[in-house]
Amino acid sequence: MTIFNKKEAYAADEHTINGLGIPSEMLMENAGQAICHEILKFAKPSDTISVFCGRGNNGGDGIVVARRLKNLNFNVNLILTVDPSEYKNAALYHMNLYLKHGYDFVKYSSSVENIIQRSTIIVDAMFGIGFRGEISPEHCEVFHKINQSNAKIIAIDIPSGVSADGGVSKNAIRADLTLTISFPKISAFLYPSKLNYGKILVVDAGIVYDKKNQTQIKQTWSRSDFFSTLPFPAPNANKASNKSALIVSGSDHMPGAAILCAKACFSAGIGLLKLATTQAVKSHITAHLPEATYTKCLEENGTLRDFEIPEKVDIIACGPGISRNFCARNVVKKAILSEASIVLDADALYFLDSDLLKLLKARKSPSILTPHTGEMARLCGVEAGEIEKNRFEISKQKAMELNCFLVLKGPHTILSTPDGNQFVNQSGNQSLAKAGTGDVLTGIITAFVPSHESIQQAISNAIYAHGRSADLVVEAGKDTRCVCATNVVENLSSVFKETSKKARPF
Repeated sequence: MTIFNKKEAYAADEHTINGLGIPSEMLMENAGQAICHEILKFAKPSDTISVFCGRGNNGGDGIVVARRLKNLNFNVNLILTVDPSEYKNAALYHMNLYLKHGYDFVKYSSSVENIIQRSTIIVDAMFGIGFRGEISPEHCEVFHKINQSNAKIIAIDIPSGVSADGGVSKNAIRADLTLTISFPKISAFLYPSKLNYGKILVVDAGIVYDKKNQTQIKQTWSRSDFFSTLPFPAPNANKASNKSALIVSGSDHMPGAAILCAKACFSAGIGLLKLATTQAVKSHITAHLPEATYTKCLEENGTLRDFEIPEKVDIIACGPGISRNFCARNVVKKAILSEASIVLDADALYFLDSDLLKLLKARKSPSILTPHTGEMARLCGVEAGEIEKNRFEISKQKAMELNCFLVLKGPHTILSTPDGNQFVNQSGNQSLAKAGTGDVLTGIITAFVPSHESIQQAISNAIYAHGRSADLVVEAGKDTRCVCATNVVENLSSVFKETSKKARPF
């Protein structure tokens, strides 16, 4: 599903109205009808529904909702936070249509508090995507009373006081359900603004964007995408056809990173796995993963200093647990200079200075970087807070600058491609905010990339499988606080079982 920022949402409206010739009044009617369809799934005849409308198209959508619900004999209060004379174009048309039906409205004042207290459902149609800046004191009063009510709060398109591109006012509406029109907006995937959305449903109003002029896309990657693009091993597959990988990981004081990464890689389907690590780490891995083999290595004070690249290797993952001792920089450089696809994670990202970044940009084979917010901040030379506020734009720019696939980890992990496309993961939960889960993701990516024809699909599927495994662990009864990285690895099999019917068409 395509995701829009504020500018793109306005452009889609413009294309639909002026490019395709669909009247704005019809689009507003479509939106109101689709919203009513969802409200009718839970509204009861005994409900008191209050629809709060501001100026602009968002208010116009709310007016349509109020009229349609009144037509169905629901007890509806239409409360306007602006004077009716302020409506223009489609919103003015629907305001007049509402009045022609003989329906009344209430102008917001302090006396409306009684209506709010009696309401069982409140519909927020006050600001929409046009919101910017801060909420006026008058609207703060309205929002506060609505948020303090016991009613179920439904926001149209976007909760009032939330910016479409991210950011949220302190007093913004806190919805239980947001019925977003045609396309989700960026702020639905960013924190803290996502918290104001509640549950999110997309309703179709017939808005269409101009695909010819859309050179870069932002879209979600969900269960259906995973199911439709995940390849299955052929019945006559062997370890060679299931590809080979080299994982450069671990140091004497961080053996667990290598174990988690390697186990995840095997669990995700790699055919042959070699490890480059220290002697001390080998003894730990052998006890956990006897299937692994090893390549020749040199070490210094418990840190990997050099390693041998096997003659035939499809992908190299480098970084988990290699430490930040300077001698490990040579290991990262060697991975970058290789001709194989590479995944750089954790400590490998720490060593990406200007010289290594030049080598990275010049690579002909695919490069995949997997930073969390802190690592991304260091890579970009900004504060972590700046990354959180601009996750989409910063990750896209950096992926294009470095000619790499960049996985910005976190809630709704974003994959940015070298050509500027972005894919937002729809699986996972807060249990993944634990040490070791990043090492697991690196292992899954390392297994998936050689088995997919599309690198983007491989990485997106790896991110989804990683998150879905954590979801299934929680669904099975484990509290998110108790989930650890090992649980995620061990539950990958359950993720693949969900897709098993696809492999058995008969």
